[in-house]
Amino acid sequence: MDRPRPSVMTALFWAYWDLCHVLQKAWRPALFAFLALSFGSFAAVVGPRLLTYDPAGQAVMRLAILIGLCFLLTPFFLAVHRFLLLGEAATRYDFKPSSPRFQLFFGCLAVGIVLVSFPSTLATFAEAKGPVYYFGRPPPDVDSTIVTVARMVMWVIVTQFLVLFPAVAVDAPGAGWQNAYNDSCNHIWFVLAVTILPFIPIRLLAVAVTPLLRFSPGSLIGLVAGMLWVGATLLIALTLGAVIASRLYQVVGDRLNTPLRQG
Repeated sequence: MDRPRPSVMTALFWAYWDLCHVLQKAWRPALFAFLALSFGSFAAVVGPRLLTYDPAGQAVMRLAILIGLCFLLTPFFLAVHRFLLLGEAATRYDFKPSSPRFQLFFGCLAVGIVLVSFPSTLATFAEAKGPVYYFGRPPPDVDSTIVTVARMVMWVIVTQFLVLFPAVAVDAPGAGWQNAYNDSCNHIWFVLAVTILPFIPIRLLAVAVTPLLRFSPGSLIGLVAGMLWVGATLLIALTLGAVIASRLYQVVGDRLNTPLRQG
């Protein structure tokens, strides 16, 4: 594309500005996404533990819940991308699962969550003797260092396909995984920088606030407060990720805007 690539610091500034702008203008879809993330994340943590004691079964059920959550969030992500790239006003939650655009975007999201969850899921299958990880922690007898490194590798891989999501959302003529990968590889360090650095403050804030939510362990107030805090944190992080993907697409999406070759 003919848009010049900004500096990393400029990209970070605009990422946060776009985040605030999107949440302000698309507050109705964002509210639905917040509720889905709050209840969905709670269900992903608690549901499998209530339904089965088998760690492998819990891992499979948790992954299924996360994929179902991706299905519910697809209209929100589509709205964010189309608002930033096309200027479409996102005033409602446009839920159209029969749309080819919806189905393709949801498919990309599902593949992404499977890839990111793969190291932890594989570790759970390999170490089925201990309890399944809780609140993102692996079982005590699993080598957490290996799992963490594997997750980082998967994250790097997924970021190379991040520009595919806005391309699908705006029906780009070359929206395919090969073109997304090739476009990102040409700017690999820039892509890694703008997909890691913006999330550091959010991570630090989450770590700082989480202990404050344990003032009444086991109480209904503590449970609701924790659930809503997780939902709000996830909403901000995922919206920021969608915003970054849209701006990356504008900067590096050359092949994505070239019609796919047939045959």
